Formats: sequence, structure tokens, C-alpha cells
Amino acid sequence: MNKGIIALCFLTCTMAYGQVLQSGLILPNNYEDEGICCIYAPSNGFTIYDQPNGEITGKLTRNAAQNTDNQSYYRIYFVDDRNKTETQIELENFWQIGYEIWALTYNERQNGFVKLKIENQNLWLKESEVKNMKFELVEWQTFLSDNAGKVLGFYANEPGLNLREQPNTSSRIIKTLRGDLHEISPTNEHIGLWTKVKVIIMKEHPCETELTEEENIEEILEGWIKILDDDGLPNVWNYSRGC
Repeated sequence: MNKGIIALCFLTCTMAYGQVLQSGLILPNNYEDEGICCIYAPSNGFTIYDQPNGEITGKLTRNAAQNTDNQSYYRIYFVDDRNKTETQIELENFWQIGYEIWALTYNERQNGFVKLKIENQNLWLKESEVKNMKFELVEWQTFLSDNAGKVLGFYANEPGLNLREQPNTSSRIIKTLRGDLHEISPTNEHIGLWTKVKVIIMKEHPCETELTEEENIEEILEGWIKILDDDGLPNVWNYSRGC
């Protein structure tokens, strides 16, 4: 293999791996703490920058003047220091990871900063501050793998996901996964945007069946799915509230 081919292979692998690292969730170090409610954020909020190594523009915080009633923990605002405005960030911009629990997500990383995935907003956090606030950046694949078995199940987004023998689109399709009778359990084995998974094909939905867990299993398969799309976002979903 000549040097040009080696360089091309290295670049391709780096780009694929880099995609995985660009997006994920911002979670407290102990995000299973029952005392933490609603939207995960430090009590004093996060400092917001207009770009990596840019100017401080304000705070992302619950401590807004208009956030006063008993639902305040379900609301976070961008408090803009430049024009003295408070803009509520709607819950649809967060990822629900549990019952009445949401997390901030990011979709870009540059020079020690991360960009929050919030529509029509250009909000950047400094990674060192995230760490100092006892929060951490958790890549999507790590989060999905770590929560396999802790949630009711992961299921393919519409219109479905192909379970393949190998982590590439040229590999043989074992089965096309659709709906919530195809329960996906991600492993810790990843290649680029692909993850090796175990899939349980069920006869009936576990929340609605009188069958035992063993009786309800129609088939168990293993293979690879493209668990993240080309934008680095999950191709799977789960019942965050359980049955």
C-alpha cells in the first residue's frame, strides 16, 4: 500500500471518528441523583460565549427575573447581558433522558468550546467551565451504550434501520428493524457512526403482554446498525417515561 492510500485511509477514518465526537449530551457527573430535577443545569447557570474564544454574551440559567412560579425548574433562559433580554429555551431543544428529566445537547466542538444544539441560537460553552461545574460532555454512542438495560428499550427511528453483518452499507442486511417490537441494546463496540447491537424481536409489547419475558421472545439477533445519522444524532429512540 503506497503512502497516498495510507494517508487517504487515515483521513477517512479520522473524519468518521470525528463525526462521533462532535455531538452528545451535557450531564452532571452524578446524573442519577434523585435530588436533581427537571432540566440538568448548574444552579448558577452556564456562561455563554458568542463563538469559541469569543466574547461573553450572557448566561444560560433558571435565574431569570420572569422565572418565578412553581414550574421554574422546567424553564431555562438565555439572559443576554448585551441587550438585557431573557429568552426562554423551549423543552423541544433538550433531550428527555428520564421521567421529567431533560438534558442540554451539543452538536459542535471547537478549540475547547461546545455549541449548544438550540434552534436559532448561537450559544457556546467553555469545556473547562462545564467540567468545573461538575458536568461532563457525554458522546451519544457512550450515552446509548451506558443506558442499554436501564431503559425499557431503544427502537429504530422511522422508516427503520438495517441490521447488518458488518459496519458498512455494503454488508448483508440481517433484518430491517422497525417499531417497538424490535428492542435494540447497544454494546460498547463502535466503528465511526456504527455500533454493534443485540436485538430482541418480541411477539408482543412488554408493557401490554401477559407472556413471560422468555415466552415473549421470538428471536435474538446480533449485528451492526448505523446508530447515529450523518449529523451525529441518534437513529434510535426510547420510552423515557417507561411503560
